[in-house]
Amino acid sequence: MASKPPPEPQVQGQRPVTAQAGDVPLPETDQSCREALRSRMKDLIRHFDAETQGVAARHLAAQLTPFLHDMSDGHLASYLPVRGEIDPNGFTGLGNPSPPFGLHVYLPRVQGESLEFVSWEPEAGLRPNRFGIPEPATGQTLPPERLGAILIPLRAFDSWGRRLGTGGGFYDRTLEKGREGPIRPLRIGVAHDRQRVGLIPEAPWDVPLDWVVTDRGWYHNGCFHPSWPDLE
Repeated sequence: MASKPPPEPQVQGQRPVTAQAGDVPLPETDQSCREALRSRMKDLIRHFDAETQGVAARHLAAQLTPFLHDMSDGHLASYLPVRGEIDPNGFTGLGNPSPPFGLHVYLPRVQGESLEFVSWEPEAGLRPNRFGIPEPATGQTLPPERLGAILIPLRAFDSWGRRLGTGGGFYDRTLEKGREGPIRPLRIGVAHDRQRVGLIPEAPWDVPLDWVVTDRGWYHNGCFHPSWPDLE
């Protein structure tokens, strides 16, 4: 049986989303909470059918398009969805010769215990890594600090930019060196809105997100934005 959707998030200018607003109840301890969330969300998203995933991907593309237009001619790291993750690539033309807005698109590739970002060329082809996740077989790499934004998959998130991943720590290790540096990419979590929870207990190694975008809108600093905000 599908879980109930979370209540409507609060909008900018109202009180932040509270710990009771999430879709998953919080266990007593931080560690058990993280593991319970990870397991619960894994089960939730892997049972989404193709129609549900397709609708969510189209709504996500509509949310991402204004943001990507703002970073036209920029360098964007995306990802290839696996195991129920929402597909972020509806706006990029991934697999087509020319992504829109002049974007340069990169995909993650496992390198030891962290990630490198490899330019995606449609003719280059993919190969599975040791986790069975497809990644570019060839292509030029770009240091993370030269990317304009990184779209990051996740298992669960809260409205304050805390992210719970699959447990491997690859994105956290990759982004750790530049977490407070003067030049670093925007870290944007990407998820189905039903992966939102009220609160994720932080671990010392967690690298926080700047934004989270879902098929429903954008989350930042405890507030919900129904579309990409103009912050100027």
